[in-house]
Amino acid sequence: MLESSLMHRAVRRALLGAGLCWVLAATSARAQGTGDVDRMVENLRSGSDFRVRTQAALALGASKTERAVQPLCRALSDPNTTVRAAAAAALGKLQLGGAQCLEERSRSEASATVKAAIQKALDLVRGGGEPVFRPDTKFYLSIGKTTDKTGRSGDAIDRIVRSAMVGAAGPLGIVIAPGTETAADAKRRLSAHKSVKAFYFAPRVSPFDYADGNLKVRLEIAFFTYPEKSLIGNFAVPLTQQGVSPGDTTSENELLQMAAERAMEKLGIIAARIQ
Repeated sequence: MLESSLMHRAVRRALLGAGLCWVLAATSARAQGTGDVDRMVENLRSGSDFRVRTQAALALGASKTERAVQPLCRALSDPNTTVRAAAAAALGKLQLGGAQCLEERSRSEASATVKAAIQKALDLVRGGGEPVFRPDTKFYLSIGKTTDKTGRSGDAIDRIVRSAMVGAAGPLGIVIAPGTETAADAKRRLSAHKSVKAFYFAPRVSPFDYADGNLKVRLEIAFFTYPEKSLIGNFAVPLTQQGVSPGDTTSENELLQMAAERAMEKLGIIAARIQ
C-alpha cells in the first residue's frame, strides 16, 4: 500500500509540475467535439511546448473516444518525461485500450515516475482498477486465467488473451471486472446498473497446430453467469494463417490476439440468444 501511494504521488507531482490537473482536462473535454479532438491530437503530436502536449494528453484521456488511444500510445515515446507520464495516465483514465503499447513502453522506459504511471494505467486498462460504467455499457465481464495448452513457458499466453479482450471491450460496450473482484463486490457494483448483463469467461488455448505451412490457433471460451458462475455454454474461435514456419511466436501472438478480440465480439450475440 505504501509503495502504491508513493508511486501515485510521484505521478501526481509530475503532472502538477506542468501546472495541470485532471479537473482542467475533464472540464475542457466536456465541450470537445470532433474538431476539438483533432486539435488535441495535433497539439499532442507537434506542440512545441511540453505543457501544451501534456494538456492535450490529459484532455484526450477525458475525451471518451477510442480515437485518442493511438495518439496517446505514440506520446509514450515523447522526449519529455511529464508528457509521457500524462499520456500513460490518460490511457488509464480512458480505459478504451492501449495495454500493448503500455507494456512495450514499460520495458524500455528509464524514468521511475513514468514507469509508475504506466503500471497504474495498465492496472486500469486490464480491469484492475475500479470499473467505470458508461451510458452505453451493455455488459460486465469477468475474465478468468487462461488455460494454456500451447507449451509456452510463463504466463505470456494469458497476458495476450486478457490484454486483447480488455483492449476490445470499450468500443463494444463491455466493462471488465477487476481480476481480484469478490462475488460480493460484483453484486454491489451491478446493483447500481440493473440493465447491464454480467458474464464470466474462462478461456482455453489449444496447442498451436502447424501443418502444410499453415498455423492454426484455437481459442475456446466457456462462459458462465456472473457472479454466480453457473455454466451457460461454450464456443470456439479457430483462426488460420498461411505461410507460417513452426515456432513463429510473432504470428502465434498476433493470431491469438485476433482470436481473443473476435471472442469479445461474440458476447453480444451470446447474450441475445439466452434472453
